Amino acid sequence: TFGEVFKARHKATKQHFALKRVLIEQEKEGFPITAIREIRILQSLKHENIVCLREICHSAGGCVLLYVLVNEANHWRPQFFLVFEFCDHDLAGLSQQVEFSEPVKKSIMQQLFQGIFYLHRNNILHRDLKAANILIDKNGILKIADFGLARTTVVSIRSERPTRYTGRVVTLWYRPPEILLNDRHYGKPVDLWGAGCIMAELWTKYPIMQIYSK
Repeated sequence: TFGEVFKARHKATKQHFALKRVLIEQEKEGFPITAIREIRILQSLKHENIVCLREICHSAGGCVLLYVLVNEANHWRPQFFLVFEFCDHDLAGLSQQVEFSEPVKKSIMQQLFQGIFYLHRNNILHRDLKAANILIDKNGILKIADFGLARTTVVSIRSERPTRYTGRVVTLWYRPPEILLNDRHYGKPVDLWGAGCIMAELWTKYPIMQIYSK
């Protein structure tokens, strides 16, 4: 659904943002439903440890105030972007470059669990928690990002059956056992498994389950 992520600068304020481009070239029915789902979820969230969606814009209109710091040749069709607050690092890259102290590791995990608790309290599964989707801003504040696979878990009162989800979620190295075993009625524990993998990665500096096949 999504293509590249660009670093952009507001022309007036000089403030930096992250632009996430929506791919619509192969969508026969208009705007991708997966993008709509992500936007709805992001618009409903407001928490220090969740990345903030500032606005939605397109190349023919709302983005005229933003200068993309990348050379772009594809201007023949409208481009849609999600505009996010800018964070300097992701945890995957940062953990390989920096030796975190024990208090910093504790702070990272505390912030991660605070963000997950907020999501689950609001009946949202992230379903793709991994170090690359955990951002750190210049003030050391952690932000959970990339809600492309997120889903709400609210079940209709009329429905007696548990919600059945797709198994094509969570990057393989962070995928929990129940999804690997084709359980389609999984729930919030899948995010906690991902958090555990991230916690171990703070010490090992690399994903602890580097596998390439189920």
